[in-house]
Amino acid sequence: MTENFRQALVGVFGGTYITLAISDIDKLSVNNFALLNAADFDDPMQAVERYLKSIPSCPDKVAFAFAGTVSGDSVEVEGKNWRVTRNEIRATTGATDVFLISDVEAAACMVPNLSRYDVVQLREGRAVPYGNKALATCGSGMSIAGLVHASGEWVPVTGRGNLMTFVLAPSDPDELRHSRFAEAPSYDEVFSGKGLVTLYAALAGKDHQKLPGARQIAAAGLSDEDPVAARSLQVMAGWLGRMAGDVALIHGAEDGLYLAGGLPANIVPALQTGHFEQAFLGTGQRADYLRHVPVRIVKMAADAAMRGAALASGRS
Repeated sequence: MTENFRQALVGVFGGTYITLAISDIDKLSVNNFALLNAADFDDPMQAVERYLKSIPSCPDKVAFAFAGTVSGDSVEVEGKNWRVTRNEIRATTGATDVFLISDVEAAACMVPNLSRYDVVQLREGRAVPYGNKALATCGSGMSIAGLVHASGEWVPVTGRGNLMTFVLAPSDPDELRHSRFAEAPSYDEVFSGKGLVTLYAALAGKDHQKLPGARQIAAAGLSDEDPVAARSLQVMAGWLGRMAGDVALIHGAEDGLYLAGGLPANIVPALQTGHFEQAFLGTGQRADYLRHVPVRIVKMAADAAMRGAALASGRS
């Protein structure tokens, strides 16, 4: 077994960004990391071709995670008119071993292997060893996965939680009663960067096309430079708390609930306030169950998904 065999070209292909790197499958480390804008390419293989020009050689193993549906030897990327097959990846990379996985499943595979340096502890709780875990990723879109420990391994369980319907609570701001959020949007539309922008627009009463981006809103809200941005973060923190609690209940996440993606990672201080905690716990039996559930924020979701793809490919 050669050293090159234990390396893989890994990547995560989303609707907004494409990340590529070389991973050591045994150490689950990544190097030669590249972040590319998906809008710059007509298909994902163009991004791979550009990346390959920047490295000396391509390993014979490829492990790619996609924000989409993997079916047999092909995958379709959500939000993009992209369909990729194993043979196309082989033709582009020259690799013989090609592994495909959804990005949420890849990220879930990596969750049990995250170190304390990879996460921010939001709630300490009291974890139940080998109890179920759950992951909610909120970035360009939203995805949910559970993890069950069976036969000595952590097994990811994925579905289409991103298509669940969001409903306003009686305590939500009155300005939202006639906004997009009152029209029963999907979780995808709410728990994402575009959801934060839509929330800001509703609270500010501004034309959507004249608004700052999600990162700008997050920065302005955390610095208190923009009162509407700060209020938007408070509302979003409450929504994320309520959603995180629901996900933890659904998956019985007694060993921890993980929040990943750019949205939670970029507003950590807003999530460390009572807005998240109160909404997460709720009241009654819900609070009794959830008060012991740890909550952690994954710092680098794309990196976790790449390492998860490498980990899963090593098992295949």
